[in-house]
Amino acid sequence: MFAKNNPYLRSLLIQVLFIPFLGLAILFFKGGTVNDPTTVGYSFYKNFISELGAFTAHNGEFNNPSMFFFIAAMLSVAVGCSLFFLEEKKLFDSTKNTFVFVKIGTLFGILAGICFGLVAIPFDAFDISIKIHTYSAQYAFRFMLLALMFNGIGIVFDPKFPTFYGILNFLAVFPVAKHSVDMYLNDFYQGSIPIEDVVLSQKIAVIALILCFVIRLIAAKSIFKKLA
Repeated sequence: MFAKNNPYLRSLLIQVLFIPFLGLAILFFKGGTVNDPTTVGYSFYKNFISELGAFTAHNGEFNNPSMFFFIAAMLSVAVGCSLFFLEEKKLFDSTKNTFVFVKIGTLFGILAGICFGLVAIPFDAFDISIKIHTYSAQYAFRFMLLALMFNGIGIVFDPKFPTFYGILNFLAVFPVAKHSVDMYLNDFYQGSIPIEDVVLSQKIAVIALILCFVIRLIAAKSIFKKLA
């Protein structure tokens, strides 16, 4: 009943669908990496998450059904992320001067959701899809970084909202910022950073974001009790 009547919790549940969909995409990935098309299956250290959504895997095979599970994973993040920031904004004290930080964070959260939705476009679908995909991925993490920062400030200065979740936001900021920098260096200064480092920083950033939202999901009831 709590989940049925709670849009905040539903937004978190939609986001968490990313985990099983991504797991299925990994399970059915055909194989190959940028540097070695002969590898079998998905490599945590050598394959970007985006490669799960390619039409054609690096080994030359049609990437079915991995591509469709990846698309479902990204769309769940896109919808869930946008709804989450809209719903979390309603939990703050709108009379506080610091509520402006929450409104800014909500805007960036929605923009991040839109960008994650565009990441669902396979990067090898058509001529300009690689640019759409690449820039969407870059800005998805940048907007998410800003959303977490501004919402975190709003949480810390809201006397009713549990401060722990503001701290949680700021902890997630560091790996997201690291990956944002790594993506920038990889795209504009190729060779300045090993591709494996960029792949690893992506995984760490995604895990940090998953933990940030899963912890909120687990603690949803306690959040509402404290805000009551």
